[in-house]
Amino acid sequence: MRCNKIHLPNCMEINCADDCCRYGVDVLPEEYRRIILSNLATSQEFTRPYKRDGELIYRTKLGKRGCVLLMPRRGCRLHLSGHKPITCQTFPKNLSEAKTANRQGYLPCLDIMKPGP
Repeated sequence: MRCNKIHLPNCMEINCADDCCRYGVDVLPEEYRRIILSNLATSQEFTRPYKRDGELIYRTKLGKRGCVLLMPRRGCRLHLSGHKPITCQTFPKNLSEAKTANRQGYLPCLDIMKPGP
């Protein structure tokens, strides 16, 4: 069976208005601490921690455009910092999640993804 690899576009080169960030992002406690200690965000920019599937999670709060970590014009404060949360690095997890997000209007770059060799 032959598998095609999906080549994800560079988020900073796609005209998507940061739509995939409209709901904020869940971060693990160690990611939360790293982001705070690196002065990339403040604790006030996150919700109080909550448990999901037995795991402690923080979520970024929302501003006018979505996640409060979005910069005024384009992109996220974390994109080039090396502190991008695992949720952001792995979204979408699979083609089904990508198609659902695309149908709901928050993953427009799916339309331009091309299968690779």
